[in-house]
Amino acid sequence: MALYIDHSFIKKVSQEWRWGIVAIYTSALYVFLPFGPRFWRFVLGQWGHSINYLGLFLVCVLGAYFLVYLIFQKQVRDISVYLAFILISFSCLAILKYMCSTGPERFHLLMYGILSCIIFWAFKNDVKKTRIYFYTTILVFLLGTTDELIQGLLPMRVFDVKDIFMNWLSSVMGELFIAFVLRPDV
Repeated sequence: MALYIDHSFIKKVSQEWRWGIVAIYTSALYVFLPFGPRFWRFVLGQWGHSINYLGLFLVCVLGAYFLVYLIFQKQVRDISVYLAFILISFSCLAILKYMCSTGPERFHLLMYGILSCIIFWAFKNDVKKTRIYFYTTILVFLLGTTDELIQGLLPMRVFDVKDIFMNWLSSVMGELFIAFVLRPDV
């Protein structure tokens, strides 16, 4: 089929590399923290306030990719998968619209949703059954809380409980997507 993309390499990545990727991604999030406000001012200066909707755009692009993946590559026929996909997608859009007031806040859903998926992937070979979802969500919550604690120590950054909640909620959305839409063998 013309739309086929080979994802088999993902299963072949060693456990050490999986956790290495988690460490690199998390480190990148933390290292970027001091530069976030300056970077965002630069981006706003270049592209104006329309850039505030980039997070929303990227979430929509990922959603479209996964919908095409489900229909054409995985050939899912179970209507409950599509209902879950629609419910989770609209929940993500509602979070972006009603809980995020600035452009940088809109990236929480994307950044910590991706982190959740990467951590799930790293845990997949070591943790069995439904505990994998619990462990993943707890670890993302702890990493998101660490993110905010670091921000509380940096000049021009602030500690915000709402951001911790957004990081956790992003993790939950990622885990719901994995559990009810992608449905991996765990």
